[in-house]
Amino acid sequence: MTPERAAAHGALAVTLEELLTTSKVVSLHLVPTPATHHLLDARHLALMRPDSLLVNTSRSALIATGALVSALEQGRPGFAALDVFDVEPLPQDSPLRQFNNVLLTPHLGFVAEPVFARFASGVSECLTAWLTGQPLVRVLA
Repeated sequence: MTPERAAAHGALAVTLEELLTTSKVVSLHLVPTPATHHLLDARHLALMRPDSLLVNTSRSALIATGALVSALEQGRPGFAALDVFDVEPLPQDSPLRQFNNVLLTPHLGFVAEPVFARFASGVSECLTAWLTGQPLVRVLA
């Protein structure tokens, strides 16, 4: 993100540190790469506001889970909503399950009726092609 690119979209580019210290809601929408692995570590999580909400429906590797557990115990962030985990399904003994200020969903953040309708039509299309001896569509190599 550059200041120019942000301005072109009506946004203001800030450092990660400024974003974390000023935002009430931080929602992660990144792909896991070496640069984003544990992007939110203990140092970054400690910068979050005590009234902030951290949402991760992207990839678990973006947050250092152990650091998040410690940060939640210390009240920064104040809340978390997580849909992705290092181990899925989330084990029953996960320390993330101990918090009253954490919402956990079983990697279903993408689930909505339009998504299922699209999945169903794709499955039907592929099955029909296979059953009639036609080339399969939407094949990932």
